[in-house]
Amino acid sequence: MKKLLFVLLLFVSASPAWGQAKDSSNSKDATAAPAADDRGSDKLDLKNLEDKYWSAKDTDFTVVQNRTYTKAKRFFTSFSYGPMLNDPYSTGRMTDISVGYYFSERWGLELAYEQGSLTDNDSTKQFLNYNKFAPNYNRFQSYTSVNVLFVPFYAKMSFMDKKIVYFDIQFAAGVGQMSYQVQTTTGLAAGSLQDASQNNNAFGYNFDVTQQLFFSQHLAFRLDIKNQWSTQKSMKYFPGATDPNLGNKAHQDTTILLGLNVFF
Repeated sequence: MKKLLFVLLLFVSASPAWGQAKDSSNSKDATAAPAADDRGSDKLDLKNLEDKYWSAKDTDFTVVQNRTYTKAKRFFTSFSYGPMLNDPYSTGRMTDISVGYYFSERWGLELAYEQGSLTDNDSTKQFLNYNKFAPNYNRFQSYTSVNVLFVPFYAKMSFMDKKIVYFDIQFAAGVGQMSYQVQTTTGLAAGSLQDASQNNNAFGYNFDVTQQLFFSQHLAFRLDIKNQWSTQKSMKYFPGATDPNLGNKAHQDTTILLGLNVFF
């Protein structure tokens, strides 16, 4: 019993000291907290780094930055050759010669001349030689145009894992003069058929698509799809004794050409 009372008295007497030790520990933690906050001020500020090193001026970049073959501030000339695709009455080949200048990698200006070497196709010859009947049609002669060039696509591709090929795709929109020949005859009523074809000019506009494959700084292969629209005079092929004029009709010509670009 005496021992139990002794333990209780010892516990009571030690309680204030234990409380003071706990308060002392808490006070140390309280004084240590500002030190921890002070250390926190030395932490890396990621937002500050982003603002400093990733500003708007550093994010202005292009996908393909290193162009091996450039066009900017360079003159060029081209020669292309190929068939007309959509003429239902004529067949033959087209020759295109153009010169131009690229102000930048995106924009350029071009002067183009396209000439046709066309004849009656097989179906038209069949009508004329055997059926003595022919459609009323015109024949493309030439087209001279001034074009604005826009090049939105530039890329690199692997060829057989052996070589890197550089190419771009450009669009050309322009206006020009269409030269055409109205196919007509005279003298059918008298039994003597004579050619009375007429040469005419008309205002035209065009839209072309071109792909260029670069072989060197000065030479590129090109593939063109050219489209021209114009309003042309139309006449009867066999006028007879009636009025041969059929008024004006809209025409659309499409050609596909292969050629070379030479840069200076």
